[in-house]
Amino acid sequence: MGWRGLLRVVDFQELLTAQPVLAAALDKAQRSGGTKSPEAKALREGYQLLAKTLWTRRASIERVHDLAWLDHSVVSAGARLGRVWEGEAGLESFVSAEEALQEDPFRELLPKESTEWIEIPVQAFSGISPIVKLERGVAGGYRVGIVPEPRVRALYDWASKMKFNAPASVTSLLGEIEALSAAARRAGAPSVAIVFAASSFEDVAAE
Repeated sequence: MGWRGLLRVVDFQELLTAQPVLAAALDKAQRSGGTKSPEAKALREGYQLLAKTLWTRRASIERVHDLAWLDHSVVSAGARLGRVWEGEAGLESFVSAEEALQEDPFRELLPKESTEWIEIPVQAFSGISPIVKLERGVAGGYRVGIVPEPRVRALYDWASKMKFNAPASVTSLLGEIEALSAAARRAGAPSVAIVFAASSFEDVAAE
């Protein structure tokens, strides 16, 4: 069983209106590797994911997870702060840090169970709702936390306070949350959020 986790600042306005970026990347991938290459297939699915989310104005936990990773790997790759954990070592590191938080962590970012829907403003086309509903929580092997812009200050204060008394195993995680919160606050856009997107999956043996 594999695992990966991503902690990142996401601007949903920029992400959900990034079809031109995906289209350009898809064209490049198809020219270099063919229309059936794994990269082209992933980019095509990413393009469709953006279109579905904009059309329905909602994204389930699995879709929010995929949107966050799409933003990380394609739409704004390298342009924003973010942290990735991968594999068994990454999972052990993350779990160790989370367990070291003796008080309950900020559950909007690190949910333990159940799900809920929140609203993020995203302007796309005239005549449709300027609100997109996103699901956060734990479901079907996916774990997604979302801290929207109005709650970023509270997250920053929580991480700053916890960092002073936290054991060494968790200070790095808290420092990253603090830095991400500061970056999100500087962005100052209502469509910006801090997202944690993790998933478990079956390992595929190499042939």
